[in-house]
Amino acid sequence: MSLNNLKILVTRPSHQSEPLCKLVESYGGEAIRLPVINIVKSNNNWQDNDFNSFDMAIFISSNAVEHTLSNINLSKKLKLFAVGKTTAKTMQKHKLTPLCPPPPFNSEALLLMPQLQNIANKKIVIFRGEGGRELLANTLQQRGAYVKYIPVYKRVRPLTPINDIYADIVTITSGEGLENLLIMLDKYKWVQENPMVVISERLSVKAKQLGIQAPIFVASTASDEGILMAILQAAKECACNNIDN
Repeated sequence: MSLNNLKILVTRPSHQSEPLCKLVESYGGEAIRLPVINIVKSNNNWQDNDFNSFDMAIFISSNAVEHTLSNINLSKKLKLFAVGKTTAKTMQKHKLTPLCPPPPFNSEALLLMPQLQNIANKKIVIFRGEGGRELLANTLQQRGAYVKYIPVYKRVRPLTPINDIYADIVTITSGEGLENLLIMLDKYKWVQENPMVVISERLSVKAKQLGIQAPIFVASTASDEGILMAILQAAKECACNNIDN
């Protein structure tokens, strides 16, 4: 199946968008790059923590990996976890071997891993960005673990003015990114009407709450490959212009 020059809006941060853009282009689509989140370092002094006292470390994203490991060296005794496949690959580039849950590569899947069941009195550090969901920490605490969040980066909305732009299909990978997109492109009606691909049912619900009227397609996994498959499904089911089966 070819995307036949359909314009696909890729909203990942600029340093993370190319793998998805290349997949879109390999299927004949035109990747429209529009980062809706910029990743910048956190202002807090998180490096001052004593991480040698922890038993486990969980990385929420590739950004968390890069911003953590560029500042500290972790103890080799730590049992390491990556929420998703891309995060795990980033850790492997740093010569680390994390445990990773099966698809759909999210907090819910991570919490089902056998290594995180009997964790009473274990000390767990979670590296992530500022803000975000509390499900992971709350559940681990309910299982008797001591959990500490370490925000190593923060997400900010780009302020660059947007010139004329159009896409046949929109991709979104976070609720914050969706909120930013609607602010950045508030004058473009097509954002509300053209098919949207998201990475979770939770994000689909949020999109509807924010007024998205278009068909919403949920990727089977929170990965570039999963997003691509959802893009192809959206193109086929919505009979976008010039689609070629």
